Amino acid sequence: SGLPWGLRLRRVATAAAALLACLCQLPPVSATPAQAGSSRRPACEDSSRALPPNHSLRSTSNFPRFPRFFLSSRRAFLSFSSIGLIGGGLAKAGSQSPVAKPLSLGGPPMPSIPLGHAYGNKAAPIGIDVYLDFTCPFSRKMFTTLHESVIPALQKEFPDKVLIREFNQIQPWHPASTLVHEAALAAERLGGARAYERFSALVFENQASFFDDLLYEKSRKEVYEQLANLGEKAGVNKNDMIQLLMVKGLETPYEERDEHNAGNDITGLLKLYIKKSRKAGVHVSPTVFVNGMEDGMISSGWTVDQWIEHLRPLIQALS
Repeated sequence: SGLPWGLRLRRVATAAAALLACLCQLPPVSATPAQAGSSRRPACEDSSRALPPNHSLRSTSNFPRFPRFFLSSRRAFLSFSSIGLIGGGLAKAGSQSPVAKPLSLGGPPMPSIPLGHAYGNKAAPIGIDVYLDFTCPFSRKMFTTLHESVIPALQKEFPDKVLIREFNQIQPWHPASTLVHEAALAAERLGGARAYERFSALVFENQASFFDDLLYEKSRKEVYEQLANLGEKAGVNKNDMIQLLMVKGLETPYEERDEHNAGNDITGLLKLYIKKSRKAGVHVSPTVFVNGMEDGMISSGWTVDQWIEHLRPLIQALS
C-alpha cells in the first residue's frame, strides 16, 4: 500500500484493541484532545465513539466476568492505546477517510479517489474548488479566511449545501513550492484529512520560512527536514514523512542504480495534482471555481460576509 511499516503495525494494533474492547462491552478508545491536536472535528469524524468524560481506564466495575489473564490483556491494550503507543487519533482519522493515490489502469496513472481536500458535505449541491499554493501570500489569506470563518459560517447558515475542495497548485517560479506541496501530501497520506489541514495551517503560519530568499542557500534535504519538523507538530511521525519524501534509490551505490531521476513516494500524486490544474486552465493562485466555472470576482481579500452574500443567490436558487 506504500504506507510505512510503523503505521501499518499501529493500525493493526488499533484494530485489535478495538475488537478486544468490543468483546468487553466497552466503546473503542478514541484519541485524547492532546493526541487529536485540534478542537474542531471534521464532518467525517464520529464523535459518539469518544469515552464518557467520567470514564476511567482503570475502572473494571462494569466489566463482564472474564478470566484474570483476559482482563489483564485488555488493560494492557487500552493503556497502550490511551498513551498513543498503539494506534492514535491521526491513524484512525486517516483510515476513516481514504486518501488519493496514483494507480495504473493500463494507461497513464489515475487517482484512486477524486483529487482534492474536501470540507463539508460531499453530496452538497454547490461545489467550490479553490486552488492554493503554500508559498503564495494571497493563498495564505484565502486559506485563513476559509478555515477560520467561511467554512464554519456556511455550515451554520447553509448546512450541507456547500462543499469546498482545495487543490494543490504548484507554482514552479517559487522553487520551494514543489517541496512544500510534497510534504503536505505526505502528511495527508500518513495522517489523513485532519493531518493535512493541520499541516497546511502550520505551513501558512510559517510561510515566510519557505520564501525564495531564505531558502536560497538551503539544500533540498534541509528543506525536507524543516518541513518534517512541522509535520511532527501536526501530529505525524517525522521519520515516516522523511521516508516518503526521500529521493528513491539513494541507498544504492550510484553506479548500480537503475534510475537517477525517480523522484520520491509522493511524486506520482503530485503529478496528478499538476495535471488537474493544467486541465482546468489554472495558472496562478488563488483561483476559485464555483460549480465548475472559474469565478474571477472572488478575491483573497474577501471577508466572510462577502463570501456569504456572493453565494446566497446560489443557495436561494435551490428552493
